[in-house]
Amino acid sequence: MLYPPIHQLQDKISSKYLIATTAAKRAREIQADPEHLLLNDYTSKKTVGRALEEIAANKVHPYVDPKNF
Repeated sequence: MLYPPIHQLQDKISSKYLIATTAAKRAREIQADPEHLLLNDYTSKKTVGRALEEIAANKVHPYVDPKNF
């Protein structure tokens, strides 16, 4: 089962696409620098799960480039 639940993530970021891209980008950052974590304790051991937990905790927010609009 996914933790945190998708409805909890959608309370923070309404678009599932933005959740996925933000989590993927943050997971790559965690993989590149595992010492730079934003939470003290994680349920997940995998980087994508940790990124999703950071989104749920309001530690990570999506960046949308205004030039694309």
